[in-house]
Amino acid sequence: MPQHSAHEQYLLELINAERAKAGVQPLAFDNDLSEAAEGHSKWMVATDTFSHTGSGGSTPTQRMKAAGYTLAGSWATGENIAWATTRSPTGYNDEILLLHNNLMNSPGHRANVLNGNFREVGLGFEVGDYRGRSSGFVAENFAKTGSDLFLTGVAIDDKDGDRFYDPGEGLSGLTITAKSSTGATFTTKTMAAGGYDLALKPGTYTVTFSGAGIEASTRTVSVGSKNVKLDLVDPKQGAVAAVQDEPAAVSDPAPQQDPTPTAQAEPAPTPTAQAEPAPTTPPDSGQPNSGSQWLATFFGKQGANFRSDQTLAEHEEAEGTPGTAKESGAQVALDGDNIVFPQLGNARGQLDDAIEQVRDNASTALANAGDPRPALDWAEYAHTQAGDADALAAKLIEQLSAHNNSVIADQAA
Repeated sequence: MPQHSAHEQYLLELINAERAKAGVQPLAFDNDLSEAAEGHSKWMVATDTFSHTGSGGSTPTQRMKAAGYTLAGSWATGENIAWATTRSPTGYNDEILLLHNNLMNSPGHRANVLNGNFREVGLGFEVGDYRGRSSGFVAENFAKTGSDLFLTGVAIDDKDGDRFYDPGEGLSGLTITAKSSTGATFTTKTMAAGGYDLALKPGTYTVTFSGAGIEASTRTVSVGSKNVKLDLVDPKQGAVAAVQDEPAAVSDPAPQQDPTPTAQAEPAPTPTAQAEPAPTTPPDSGQPNSGSQWLATFFGKQGANFRSDQTLAEHEEAEGTPGTAKESGAQVALDGDNIVFPQLGNARGQLDDAIEQVRDNASTALANAGDPRPALDWAEYAHTQAGDADALAAKLIEQLSAHNNSVIADQAA
C-alpha cells in the first residue's frame, strides 16, 4: 500500500484548492491509483522516457486497473504527466509548485485537474536523473467509479500561519470518527503526511478529530452527491478547529465596462479539437517567415519544417460501456523536436504567435543572468515523444550558451 509523501500531499492540496475555486468537488487519495501513478513516474525516470504509454505499452487506464482499481458502472479516468529540472538540493516544494502551475497553464491538463466528474486521484512524484539532469517527474491519475463518496482532508500543524498545508506540517496518527444520524460509526486515521480519506454514504455526520497532543474538535457535515473536504488546523495562535473547505459558487462573469473591446483586447479564439488541423507543412515552409527564420537560426538550421499534433492529457469515460475521448491541445514540432504551447490552436495563423512566445521566453531567460532553465521548463513541461524534450533542451542550452548576445540581436531583427 503506497504511503503518500508530504510532497504528494502538498500537490493534492494545490489541486483541491483549484477545484474549490472552480466550484467542483475535492479529490480523495486512492491507494490503487497512487500505486499506478508512482509506478509510472518511477518507470519514466528509470527508462529516460516521458510518455503516457508506459511499461509494456500500457495505457493509463490499463495501469490503474492492473494496480487493482475497479472500474464499474459509470466510470472515467484521466492522466496528467509533467517533468522539470530540479533546483532545490534540500527540498522539492518549489518543483511541486512549478509542475502544478505548468499543468494548470495547459488547457488539456487543466481540464483533467478541474473535471468535476472525478472523485479520486493517485499522485506519484519521483526525482532522478533524466538523461544527465536531475529532474522531478509527476504522474496524476484521476478517476471515478460507481457511486463511491468520500470525506477527505488533512490535519495541519500550521507552523507558518498561512492556514495552508506545507510539507512538514502534517499531523499523523490522529483519529477521525464520523457518526451518522442513525448512530452508525466510521473511523480512520491520518496518514504519515497528515491526509485522510473516509468512504461514506450520503447523510449527515458528526465528525470528530482526536489524538495525542491535540484538543478534540467536532464538526457536523452533510454528504450529498459529492465528496466533502474537512481539515483540522492547529493554528500558530488560537484553538484547534475543524475547517470545511467548501467549493466556491460559480457565477457568470460580470459584464465588461466597455461593450466594444479594441482589437488588441480580444485574443484570437482557440479552435476546438474538431477544427480543421493545420497542414503538416505550411505553405511558406521552404521560405520561412521572420518568426520561423529566427527559430531556424536559433537552432542552427536552414529552414523550418513545422507540424501540429493533438496529443495531450489522456481521458477516458464510460457510461456502462467503455468508450474513449481525449482532452487535446496543440503541440508544434521543429524537425522532430516537440514544443508545447498552451494557447496554440490549430489555426495556421497562430504559429507565428507561438514562435513569438519562444522568442520572448528565451529573451527573458537571457536577461535573467543568462539562466536558460525557466525557458526550458516552460517549453518542456508537457507531453512530448520520448527523447524529444531532452534533444530540444540540449539544443536550447547549446545555442543560448554560444550565442548569448546574438540571440537578442536576432530577436530585434
